[in-house]
Amino acid sequence: MADLTTLAKHVSSDALKNITEWLSQPKYAQYKSEIEALINEEDWRTLEDSFFKVVEFGTGGRRGTTGVGSNRINRVTMGESAQAFCLYAAEQDSMAAQKGVVIACDTRLSSPELSQYVAGVCVANGFKVYIFDNFRATPELSFAVRHLGAAIGIVISASHNPPADNGFKAYWNDGAQLVAPHDKGVLKQATEISEILYTDYEQAVSTGFITVIGEAVDNAYVDAVASEAVGTHRDVAIVYSPLHGAGQTNVLPVLKKAGFTNISLVEDQMTPDGNFPTVENGKPNPEEKAANNRAVAQLLAERADIAITNDPDADRIGVVVRVGDDPVYLNGNQSAVLAADYALKQLQARGELTAKHYIAKTIVTTDMLNALAQHYGITIYDNMLVGFKYIGELLLNKENTDETFVVGGEESYGLLKGTYARDKDGAAGALLLAEYAAELKAEGRTLYDRLVELYGIHGLYLERLDNVVSPGADGFARMQQVMQKLRTDAPREVGGHAVTAILDYASLEKTELTTGATSAIDCLAGNVVVLEFGDHRRRITVRPSGTEAKIKFYVQWFEEIDVSEPAAIDALSTITKREIEGLSRELEGVLFAA
Repeated sequence: MADLTTLAKHVSSDALKNITEWLSQPKYAQYKSEIEALINEEDWRTLEDSFFKVVEFGTGGRRGTTGVGSNRINRVTMGESAQAFCLYAAEQDSMAAQKGVVIACDTRLSSPELSQYVAGVCVANGFKVYIFDNFRATPELSFAVRHLGAAIGIVISASHNPPADNGFKAYWNDGAQLVAPHDKGVLKQATEISEILYTDYEQAVSTGFITVIGEAVDNAYVDAVASEAVGTHRDVAIVYSPLHGAGQTNVLPVLKKAGFTNISLVEDQMTPDGNFPTVENGKPNPEEKAANNRAVAQLLAERADIAITNDPDADRIGVVVRVGDDPVYLNGNQSAVLAADYALKQLQARGELTAKHYIAKTIVTTDMLNALAQHYGITIYDNMLVGFKYIGELLLNKENTDETFVVGGEESYGLLKGTYARDKDGAAGALLLAEYAAELKAEGRTLYDRLVELYGIHGLYLERLDNVVSPGADGFARMQQVMQKLRTDAPREVGGHAVTAILDYASLEKTELTTGATSAIDCLAGNVVVLEFGDHRRRITVRPSGTEAKIKFYVQWFEEIDVSEPAAIDALSTITKREIEGLSRELEGVLFAA
């Protein structure tokens, strides 16, 4: 038996409580020997990090490192999640078990095993299960929930995280990820589970409790996405890579269905592999320049027009534009602007655009979308916390109104056009931007040329994201300290720019520093603090990640432009980018100073 007296001297009280439970309660029995081995080896840091908290539902569900512990992804935390989700759904809808649950997974190492285990847990809790025959993109799961009339949906994925991670994304009957109060309701159920029920997967398939789905749902999904096409130009050379993930099941068939034929594949990265062997540092995230290396090399070698990449569950999209001999990496904000501009311009050209059309974004997504909305005379909903689930919730709330959704975007490379799904979709983003690239190519221009042109019309909107990694129990505590410091002792100046207002999304209160006047913030409450610099379009938003051990600094900056020449706009952009990098790094230094 492990020496708990010694253990208590080396780990926090929270970790000790969780370890004790895992050693004594039957539902954790399968991991008892591993925990005892860690204690006997005196691996206190691993024990603390694995048990100092229970892995929570964050921005994109439950996500973390696989392994033993309450703060890890394993059969217990996944099984608890699935069982709690079923129990909660059955409480909310007496027919939920008959309507069933749809389950999908990406290409991660543990995803097939965990998805089948979760299916067995759902069956044991009385739910009919639909499960895909192989890996699929997350947005197809969002589509399938509504397409099959299911009560809930589950995706086993850790999105763009490193190979050691996995996770549990939970979807409600509207096809969107869980929002309040459902997320808290599921977690409450999880804390009350003393035994995880399980039915053998193969047995459940043979008896009909689990239905394996595939081609029929795929075809319906691809047709739905392809129907969102708005243009006719298709002459564009595309390099495509799913970064070893599921994008080959959504982005590639959608582009082909829509009529794009000049698609060059990064063959080495078409192999589904959760180790992401050809991706630098094993980080399959289009946001990271290095993740796009193979695609960009092929783009330049073949002198193609654009390169498209996805994260492993293919809800994110990265786009790189070839401008002469150079690659230009579009960030998520720029892609959202171009996608919205194209969709709205097409509606306007057909005489179909009205004031009842709307676009949507989160609070950290570019304000250039606001400028576009004003330019086209439509509505923008922009008071949403980070996470595409809030855009999904907006779509649900607007279902029975006379308003029409066009495009939703978030800075983290997420786009959606249309309402066939209620989550961001790399296929929808690829379709819009490939269409726009083809139209612009016919005019002798590129996506980047149009972006610069938009800057000339609306002003220079630039954004930057910096992540400060803060792992483990110590890192978690440090992040809480940083957020508290912002709320109680925020700097009054950063990089020579006076902080004029502080917005605290926990209290939903904005404070003007010059006058002390306060006003309410129209948004859901969240662990977010914003520093404003004289103009609401000039701000830095700070928040702990909801899915990773890091704290994020989002800089959003606006500059008026009195020049129209692309070269002059590029020069101003370069200067401003350098300035906002300094702002972000200086604030990081102030907040993380000892």
